[in-house]
Amino acid sequence: MDLSPVGVWTFNLDLLPIPAAQEMVAEIEELGYGAVWIPEAMGRDPMAHAPLLLAGGKRIVLATGIANIWNRSPVAMSAGQRTITSAFPDRFLLGLGVSHGAFVEGFLHEDYKRPLTKMKAYLDAMDAAPFMADAPTTEPKRVLAAL
Repeated sequence: MDLSPVGVWTFNLDLLPIPAAQEMVAEIEELGYGAVWIPEAMGRDPMAHAPLLLAGGKRIVLATGIANIWNRSPVAMSAGQRTITSAFPDRFLLGLGVSHGAFVEGFLHEDYKRPLTKMKAYLDAMDAAPFMADAPTTEPKRVLAAL
C-alpha cells in the first residue's frame, strides 16, 4: 500500500452525487495524491461509500478517517473491511476511532464510558470475527485514531 506523504481528507465527497465524487477521486489521483480520507459522521456510510469511490480511481488508496466503532459491530466492520480489500487489494485502509463523547451519546445514544477499553475489545473481536467468503489476496490494513 502506497500512501505517499500527503493525502486529502474531505467531507465534501459526501455532498456530491456518486458519479461526481468518483470524478473528484480520479482528479485527486491525477494530481499525485496517494490517498483520500473520508470521515464518518452524519453522511454516507463509509463502508458503502469507500468501494464506490475506489471505483473512481486506478491506484489511489481510500482511507476512513475515521470509521466510528460505535456505529457497527466488530464482525460487521471486519466483514466490510475484508470485502472492500477483496475488491480493491492494497487500496483500502480502515481508520478506526472512538469518536467524541458528545456525538456518541447525543446522536448514537451509546454510553461513552471507557473508550480505550471499548477499542481494545473491539479490535480483539474484529480479529476473531469469522469470514465465510473468499478471502482477500492482500492483508486488510487498519490504523487507529487518537484524541
